[in-house]
Amino acid sequence: MPAALTDDALDYLMQNAGLVLTDAQKADLKTIHEGLTAMKARVRQPRGHMAEPAHGFAFTGEDAP
Repeated sequence: MPAALTDDALDYLMQNAGLVLTDAQKADLKTIHEGLTAMKARVRQPRGHMAEPAHGFAFTGEDAP
């Protein structure tokens, strides 16, 4: 499990991104940090061609144009 996002780390990230956030916005970001970290790990997994089946298709039968 990733370490909790500290206030200093969040301030550093926001400063580098050029963002100015209110205290309420910073608190919101800190609450979702763990979920975002888990989502990034899932997205960065190798995927086969069936992950996007719309990109691999063929016309079959009499319905083909």
